[in-house]
Amino acid sequence: MAKQIKWIKVDADTQVSIAITKPTAGATNPNLTDLVENFDWGQWCYGTCADSVTINTASNDNFIFEISDADYIADIKGKIDEYVREWKVTVYEKEKELREQELGDYADSVYASGSGYKYDAAVAFISSGTANAGLTTEATVRGITVTALANKIKTNHEAYVTKDAQISGLRGLLYDRIASIGINSTSVSTALASYAGIHTNEKIGTQSSGIGTEMVDVEVPFYKPDGLSSRFSFL
Repeated sequence: MAKQIKWIKVDADTQVSIAITKPTAGATNPNLTDLVENFDWGQWCYGTCADSVTINTASNDNFIFEISDADYIADIKGKIDEYVREWKVTVYEKEKELREQELGDYADSVYASGSGYKYDAAVAFISSGTANAGLTTEATVRGITVTALANKIKTNHEAYVTKDAQISGLRGLLYDRIASIGINSTSVSTALASYAGIHTNEKIGTQSSGIGTEMVDVEVPFYKPDGLSSRFSFL
């Protein structure tokens, strides 16, 4: 049977906690029999070691502690909650980056004009052949036909709206997933499984491997927002 512990890394030579003394030989896990690290939170590492390992006051003074199931589960939940808070912010940051990347070529006037008279005027002209003064004036000054201008306004605006909607939809998809993250606190094992579950990936498409006709899967994190740009490119 393994013993559940948490610890702060130690100096590779002295085995003294780096929380006590700055390491001179590099920070590493303590030399404990059958030590397995499951996750980390800040400076703390969590895992198990052989039940034969003695964890006493001296160990505690060196920032190595045995912890109960309840404390272990509570800290796993704390780590998961931290990810949820972080990712809820990050998903909007990634959305902003994607908007700048995908919509940056569109002038600010593209959406503004389309949401007012300009788009409606262009659509009306394409339908009826009757141009208003604004379209006629702009086309004349620009040196193109009203038909060319109307089609350009309509095409640009609708492309913008489509991309805007797609980006909003992807951000909403990920935010909803992040908000749904929970933890199965039945046991340490189920809690660790919940922790592992938030770091899973999903396939969003395939692409060439660059070797002949071989194709490879493209995967992105299921919850973590880092794959937002890739998700957009595979819509």
